[in-house]
Amino acid sequence: MYKSGIYHIEPDPEGMKVVRGLERIREDYPDYLRDESNTIGSGVEALFFPRTVENIAYAVIEASEKNKSLTVSGGRTGICAGAVPQGGYLLSLEKMASVVDIRSGTGSYELTVQSGLRLADLALMLRTGDLGIENEASKLLRESGGKYFYPPDPTETSATLGGTVATNASGARTLFYGPTRHFVTGLEVVLPSGELLRIRRGEITARDGVFKVRKERGRPLVIPVPCYSMPKTKNSAGLYSGEAMDLIDLFIGSEGILGIIAAVSIRLIEEPAAIFSGAAFLPSEADAIDFVIRAKENHPLALEYFDEASLGLLDETRREEGPISEIPQIPESKACVYFEFTYDGEGLLKERVSSWTALIDQCHGDRRTAWGALTRRDQLRLKGLRHALPESINKIIALNKRKDSRIHKVGTDMAVPDLYLKDMVQFYRSALERGPIRHVIFGHIGNSHLHVNMIPATYDELLRAKELYRSFAQRAVEMGGSVSAEHGIGKLKREFLKIQYSDGAMGEMRAVKDAIDPGHMLNPGDVV
Repeated sequence: MYKSGIYHIEPDPEGMKVVRGLERIREDYPDYLRDESNTIGSGVEALFFPRTVENIAYAVIEASEKNKSLTVSGGRTGICAGAVPQGGYLLSLEKMASVVDIRSGTGSYELTVQSGLRLADLALMLRTGDLGIENEASKLLRESGGKYFYPPDPTETSATLGGTVATNASGARTLFYGPTRHFVTGLEVVLPSGELLRIRRGEITARDGVFKVRKERGRPLVIPVPCYSMPKTKNSAGLYSGEAMDLIDLFIGSEGILGIIAAVSIRLIEEPAAIFSGAAFLPSEADAIDFVIRAKENHPLALEYFDEASLGLLDETRREEGPISEIPQIPESKACVYFEFTYDGEGLLKERVSSWTALIDQCHGDRRTAWGALTRRDQLRLKGLRHALPESINKIIALNKRKDSRIHKVGTDMAVPDLYLKDMVQFYRSALERGPIRHVIFGHIGNSHLHVNMIPATYDELLRAKELYRSFAQRAVEMGGSVSAEHGIGKLKREFLKIQYSDGAMGEMRAVKDAIDPGHMLNPGDVV
């Protein structure tokens, strides 16, 4: 096992595909110039597809020598334009998708993978036991019969491991398991110098206000430790700061502005013996919030929310799709809370179902309209509602965009402390009523993290939606919340980061960037 530090590696282009030329990249590789934000980059002079850390180092050194910026691209599932290039060079990690190593521990496994491996592919590997490597630990994992899993569950399973680490991604089950950060045990990062930083959790901690990272060659790298306060809620806005800080946490959630994540070591844990998925339909939004507050006493895996407009849009999509639709007919209601809980044995299942149906009754719902799912197929169908909703929104936006190409969706990503959930929802409703724009509210209500998706039909409505977004961000921060709970900052939300942090805090972030990337070569325009 390596020791944390900075190691010299020889740059090597062997086996790496490189595409050069503005016209060729724009015409033959247009998908690499955009992400899910639908922001389109331009001016890229070279596109690199590395397979090894030596390949990455080669691209980094060439970019440095030719004074070119270098933007890093993973699964391109982000919605903040973080992977959208603004000229210079572009580096895609999609070819780096192999399992590197697996080790067994007490009640868990540690898996090391290249950062381009997608979450869906990782899940399949773990279910089948086919990791592509053979050692004693892989044999034990295979014999467990898919018993172990990687808990972080972002909605978009085509995201890469490196990308989710770069944004400290989260999902529905973050309520129970916590975000990506909690499961990362090691990183391999190619620095802007072309050197390889290896970090094991617990090996490099802050001392006297700095991180000192030993180098295989030359003087240690000295990095100032940020010391601003972060919101005590779900948060992926800005560089991490915390007490007794570990260097690995500075890179998790840094959105690629400090280095290129080449490999990730993650902790696998034992999957729950059995999971029940359900959906409660409530007569009002207030009842749904009350349901959520009380439900947390039952320690659910997940609590997700759909407001009345969300349910109406899903039902509209179901009718349009006809018999082939995977969306079930939705009971008449004003709100829905999706929930998941674990159980072990038929007796405990009956007991837990009874407690949840009693909760539905207490919150004025009708247990007869509630949904429940025990089989994997039915559970996936229920979870599919969460995927179907953004897709339905995007279809409407596409139609509106035909009338005015400037139109796009405006979706929030704020989280607040649980104490302020009801107040934040009331603020959303009050503001939206004053400036009527079609909208839906849904998301990770268990973490007091709801997405307000505004769907403008005209450019004037788009401008109004942006004004509302800013007011929502300001209010969330006043409540001690975050302007970006899970999607990061990228290029599109930099102005909101300044709402959350003071000038001094922003200066501390820039000081970290200056120490590691003094030429500001990596991911220009992102975060700071």
